[in-house]
Amino acid sequence: MHSHQFAHWPFADAHNTASFSTTKVVREHLPVLMVSHDADGAWQFLDATTDEPGEALLVCMGCIYERDQSLEQIADLPLGWSAWRQEVGGTWERAENPPEDDDEDDGHAV
Repeated sequence: MHSHQFAHWPFADAHNTASFSTTKVVREHLPVLMVSHDADGAWQFLDATTDEPGEALLVCMGCIYERDQSLEQIADLPLGWSAWRQEVGGTWERAENPPEDDDEDDGHAV
C-alpha cells in the first residue's frame, strides 16, 4: 500500500480513490488530455490521442495527480461533465456529457 503527501489536495474525493485510466497514460506516460467525471461519481483520466485508448486500468487519483498537478484546474468538474485540452498546460474546455442510455453500456468511455 502506498500513500501520498500533498501540500494541497484539490479534489473532493480522497487521494486514494480508484479512478479509470489507460495503459497509455499509466505505463507509456502519455499525458492526460481528457478527463470525465461521470454521473456515477467515477473519474476517468485519458490520453485522448487515439480512438483506441488501450487496456483500461484502475489507478488511484493521487498517482495521476502526482504526475500532473495541472489537473488541479479540473478538480471542480461537476458530475456528468468532461474536460479536454490540446496539451499539458493548455486551456481546459468543459462540457456536460450527453445523457447516458442505460441499455447500451455502463457509461465508461474506457
